[in-house]
Amino acid sequence: MDTARPKSNPWKGWREFTAWAQDFSLRRKVLGGFLGVVVIVGLATSFIGTWLAKDTILERARMDLTGDLLTAQYVINSFTESLERNVRLTAGSDAIKRLLERGDMEGVRNRLAIACVENDMDYLSLTDDKGRVLVRGLAPQSAKGDLSDDPIVKWAIEGRSAAGLSLVAVDRLVEENPAFPQLLGVRNGKNCLILEAAQPIIIDNRVAAVVYGGIVLNHDKRVVERIARLVFKGAKYQDADVGYVTIFEGDEAISTTLKGDDGLPAIGFKVEDDVKRAVLESGEQIITRGYQFRRAYFSATEPIRDFRGAIVGAIQVAALQEPINWVIDRLVATFLVVALLGALLMAAISYFLVQWINHPLELMLHAARQAAEGDLSHEVPVIARDEVGELAATFNLMIRNLAASQRKLEEWGKELASKVAAQTGELNQAREQVARVKKLASLEKMADGMARIMAHISDPLVPAYLEGGDAASGATIRILVLDQDESVLDICQRILEGEGFQVQLTRTVEECLKALEEEIFDVVVADIDMPGTTGTELLKEIKYRQPDLMVIFTAPFKATEEAVEAVTLGAFDYIPKPFGPHQILLMVYTALQTRQAIDRTRQQHASERAEKIFQRLPVAIALADRAHRVVYNNRAFLELASKDGQEVVTAKTFKELFGVDPLERGPGEDEVAGSRWLELPKVGRTAKLYNFKLPEEDLRVLMLVDVTDTVKKDQQADVLRHETLTRAQQVIHQQMRVAQEIAGLLGETTAETKAALFELINLAKETGEQR
Repeated sequence: MDTARPKSNPWKGWREFTAWAQDFSLRRKVLGGFLGVVVIVGLATSFIGTWLAKDTILERARMDLTGDLLTAQYVINSFTESLERNVRLTAGSDAIKRLLERGDMEGVRNRLAIACVENDMDYLSLTDDKGRVLVRGLAPQSAKGDLSDDPIVKWAIEGRSAAGLSLVAVDRLVEENPAFPQLLGVRNGKNCLILEAAQPIIIDNRVAAVVYGGIVLNHDKRVVERIARLVFKGAKYQDADVGYVTIFEGDEAISTTLKGDDGLPAIGFKVEDDVKRAVLESGEQIITRGYQFRRAYFSATEPIRDFRGAIVGAIQVAALQEPINWVIDRLVATFLVVALLGALLMAAISYFLVQWINHPLELMLHAARQAAEGDLSHEVPVIARDEVGELAATFNLMIRNLAASQRKLEEWGKELASKVAAQTGELNQAREQVARVKKLASLEKMADGMARIMAHISDPLVPAYLEGGDAASGATIRILVLDQDESVLDICQRILEGEGFQVQLTRTVEECLKALEEEIFDVVVADIDMPGTTGTELLKEIKYRQPDLMVIFTAPFKATEEAVEAVTLGAFDYIPKPFGPHQILLMVYTALQTRQAIDRTRQQHASERAEKIFQRLPVAIALADRAHRVVYNNRAFLELASKDGQEVVTAKTFKELFGVDPLERGPGEDEVAGSRWLELPKVGRTAKLYNFKLPEEDLRVLMLVDVTDTVKKDQQADVLRHETLTRAQQVIHQQMRVAQEIAGLLGETTAETKAALFELINLAKETGEQR
């Protein structure tokens, strides 16, 4: 083996490096390459894994903080609900209602004070139905005030229970409980954040009073400590809490579990500026890093809103960063140790493999040198049966059979020729098989076409729907397809137009609805998973424009429930995606057949309803043929033509029924038409006749309106009028004779007498004319 030392010249590029390394032994090259790859891959894996693990841990911490905010909101809501429940129980107390009815305010105050202490509330008071304070449970000397502007109390005055956060002045809290200044350590003129609830007291179905109470959050650790117990579970890190919870009124902390250097709650610290802008001004949730008392924290903050929805503060949940950094550091150290151990292990394995592979090669190199010097008796020992062992055995075989190598080469050439011939035959067979496959493909297409033709011939759906002739033929059937997938639109168009249908494609809901407004369609095939709308909304819009349209939805697996709901709301059916040609054809033909059945049913119902209305008409109606025989009639005609209303009148002439033929005409007269009065002697009735000929039918329609009672009444009125006029004429003539006798006695006729006589004469003339 060549033991020449490599050149010591330094290298500056890849070409110089390869030139510098080419003189190294194979052992050094393989071992160096293995170790280089192991080191590079190990470092890269460690760096990427550490970065990913760190990012994952930090992201998990952010997610945990977001979940902690939800827990905090749950705790605040539970405190609010508990407060509301206690106030409701107090307001619903029968004892308080009885005291109110008696006007015993001192008894009411005692009850409120007991309920306030038992339920751990900071105050509990009572107002009238106008919001004026009647009594305060913890302030015996202060029972004045108007809370009608308080939104929670105002809500209760209207008869509804209310609870939520409020920002109130310290002055009002002092009126509720005089001990607040000492408890809170705040001055008058400032505001406090409270949880407040109000409940109406209903007496005789009206609001008689309102009970309201609250819990002051300033300097109160009950809420934040419960949140901290649920979130951090009392965990410690180096004798310090692993996190804290803080409630802010505006930007100032009013309640917190964070302890200062003196071990007391750190009340009064301000929120960071970036948190203030994001949470208090923009109303957003934010996760930040910050420092409190020289310790780094991850914190999540979100706004707190009062009963009216206004931002009055914030709640913050923070986790100590040191435990997270400790986990990350341990993870990085673990990665590095594992990478180092892996590199050392790979180095040892690589060295062993290089030695194992290189030793047979060294033996072969020595034997090759002996053969080059003419010693053909020297053989290489075969150590293993791997590729290197095969190479050694082949080398030994070459040395032993050098004389017979030519013969073996010729035999190998013959064998190669036979293999080439065999491969050529296989290639020809493959070409023939390809040709057969192409022919089979053509035959398969032809068979498919024949199968489709036979399917149309044998398919019972097509004749069932197309048996109506041109009115229901495929040329007049219009199908609207809605889908945002171009491949689905192309498949539907080819399949349906191949069946003779007229297909219109739409790609958006707006385009589909516009097409429905402009033209009439028989079937709509629509994708239920269209953007911007739901399947039920799309069905509603389609049915609004064309109520009788058959709607078929195509639905992917995720929208199956929505498709089933759409079918229950009026869609014909749905097809799961992906679907085949036979599915869409079968569904369309089924929808068309169903629509035809519905149309037939509607026509049948309409005919039955028309028959009922026709039979109930009070006018006698009948159809007559050329021989003036009745071929069809209603109930009113039967009652007019027969005495008992049960006689069969069909096939009888009008003359047989009524004794007169209203359609009879004289020689040379045109066919009787129009309306006229008609006497029916056989039934003793008088009727008004209307008749006309049915278009394109050899039938006439006769309508007889019975006016017998009306004619009798008119005759009676004429007789009475004649008698009245006769009597009036007699009276007038008598008065004229009296007047003439008076004038004869006077010997002359005065102007007044002449005028009176003239009026009597005129009246007599008018009476005669009227007669």
